[in-house]
Amino acid sequence: MLRKQDEEKSIGRRRLLRRAGAVAAGMAGAGVAGAASATPAQAAAGDPVIQGVDNVVETATTLRNTGVRAALRLANDKTYGPVPDGRVYAEPALQIKPSGTTISHLAEAGSISMAVDGNIWVMTGYPGGSEHMHVVHTTANSNRIVPLVPQRVLDTRYASSRGLVRETGYLDSSGRLLAGRTISLRLTDHLLYADAVFGTVTVVQPTLAGFAQVYPFGITRPTDFSSINFAPNQILSNAFVCGVGSDNDSSHYATDLINVYSSVTAHIIVDLTAAVVGAGRVNPRSAMPVPASRLNRGGKATWEE
Repeated sequence: MLRKQDEEKSIGRRRLLRRAGAVAAGMAGAGVAGAASATPAQAAAGDPVIQGVDNVVETATTLRNTGVRAALRLANDKTYGPVPDGRVYAEPALQIKPSGTTISHLAEAGSISMAVDGNIWVMTGYPGGSEHMHVVHTTANSNRIVPLVPQRVLDTRYASSRGLVRETGYLDSSGRLLAGRTISLRLTDHLLYADAVFGTVTVVQPTLAGFAQVYPFGITRPTDFSSINFAPNQILSNAFVCGVGSDNDSSHYATDLINVYSSVTAHIIVDLTAAVVGAGRVNPRSAMPVPASRLNRGGKATWEE
């Protein structure tokens, strides 16, 4: 009986020594990384995780917390900066390796993956056991509408309110847009890499009946649409939504441009009311202020009662 107990103790000690050796090897790996490349560690159920190398497993590892705190916290306190523009870069606490073109249809609800095109996929679950794949909306694949404090970005009646990329040969002596001409309007006082803008275009006292167009910079002017139609000597406004383009061919690269065309000579006014942005940004001084209390509002709507 005593001999059997001694053998069990000996086996237990050898197991502990193997595990301790594995952990020590992982800790020493940083010192020998320059001498030899690390190979994946085969980790069976119950084996320790070896830091600094790939741990190859065939079954999932579950962290379960029966309390009220998070089951897993990942922290990386290393930062870089501030850089000249004031930003401070944080090193990531988690990386999901991109693979495939979409998440597996066999993935469980709550699973997350990143495809090789950079899109993040999530598997959601619904009552009854059905599961569906969804792309997470980010600034790389989606956009949002940002309301602006209404901004007058063009008024050809006043030289200080033109902000045009080019002006000579397109306006008459009083500043009116000449018939059949297109002017390009720069919006970078308010936007950077916007996708589109909402606004109004106003025609002031045109010499003849005609139409005006607001359309994206960088495309051939469409001939079968109008943003506004007008009669002689009218002052008339209409709303528009217009894509935003960039001038990649000019000697001075310019972003956030729209074009304005008029079929007859007239003064043109353009006001912006909102912008559509994805990876782009809106000048905080131009955007509608967002109250800090917005996220803390309580109460219910009448249709929720």
